[in-house]
Amino acid sequence: MQLTVWTYEGPPHVGAMRVATAMKGVHYVLHAPQGDTYADLLFTMIERRAERPPVTYTTFQARDLGGDTAQLFQDAVRDAYERFEPQAMIVGASCTAELIQDDPGGLAEALDLPIPVVPLELPSYQRKENWGAAETFYYLVRALNEDQPADTAGAAAPARRPRCNLLGPTALGFRHRDDVHELTTLLAQLGVDVNVVAPWQATPDDIRRLGDADFNVVMYREIADTTARWLERHYGQPRVDVTPIGVSATREFIDAVVALT
Repeated sequence: MQLTVWTYEGPPHVGAMRVATAMKGVHYVLHAPQGDTYADLLFTMIERRAERPPVTYTTFQARDLGGDTAQLFQDAVRDAYERFEPQAMIVGASCTAELIQDDPGGLAEALDLPIPVVPLELPSYQRKENWGAAETFYYLVRALNEDQPADTAGAAAPARRPRCNLLGPTALGFRHRDDVHELTTLLAQLGVDVNVVAPWQATPDDIRRLGDADFNVVMYREIADTTARWLERHYGQPRVDVTPIGVSATREFIDAVVALT
């Protein structure tokens, strides 16, 4: 018997879904036509999540194109805020909705919601899923930390144990939870505490605490490298981007952590 597995990297808004679904207190409003609404399939059937992903669609149809799809989007954003009461919201368009150029970011900003609303600009026809996850994570971290004091990493409590952030694990990352467990255990053996794991299970308040760490561990460069570089510039946090897979790479990872601590 032969078994063939076929898979592909989705469009960038799927990467945005992976970040939003991994987090707590974040909701994603996606301007998308009927037929582009497959988040439930991805996260409740493929990943076997026990709850629906925090994604709301406008689900416009062909007949709606003759009307005001912009108003349709604003209604969806307002309804999602009132129903789910998120701490932060991200808004964007799917590959099909991108063609009608409704500007989700500007439309959401006009509603003046009392929470951070982060607009995503994800060119669906030039980029793919991992890039979309990386940009979404970066946009969220930057939006929630730009008003935080810069260059304060390690400034408080100098006598405490070193601590780091683990950056990169998301939803639909089938080994990500195991990787977080293994790295947390390894770092604890080295005398290093984990400050925040993000985006996996992180809240907007957790994202605002990223600057409390001494350094960042980039678990997956394709998702967290852009964010780690921005945190390095903003907070002065160095980063460890060695992937500890195999004996030699694990030794390199340990050497990099020890050198920083």
